[in-house]
Amino acid sequence: MSRQVTNRIVRPILSKTPEEARKGVNALYRDFYRELDWTMRSHMMDTPIAVARQKLKSEFLKNRDVTDIRVVDMLVIKGRMTFEEFHNYWAQNYNIYNYFDYTDTQKQKTAEKDNTFLDNFYKSSD
Repeated sequence: MSRQVTNRIVRPILSKTPEEARKGVNALYRDFYRELDWTMRSHMMDTPIAVARQKLKSEFLKNRDVTDIRVVDMLVIKGRMTFEEFHNYWAQNYNIYNYFDYTDTQKQKTAEKDNTFLDNFYKSSD
């Protein structure tokens, strides 16, 4: 028994064209970028805003090779849900820290601690 290959017509989730999908991704990125500073301050995160923005960019670039419009739409929907969780305090601090590499944050803290006034004073007296 042989199978026939048929083309299924699937309904779009949000976008009908790749341009619409790209606009949705850009809008999500813009919303996250604008909200990131407030989110980091309101959740009292000790991660610098520059590191958070770099991580945001890397999370978006991780999926840049996705070309299927339906998959892009699903990623945008998941991103919107994450955005709302951060904005409405539904996500706790440890949920946000899961997006960051802990060693990078620790290295940043250690570098900041090494630049205290007394450390600089002791280095200058040598």
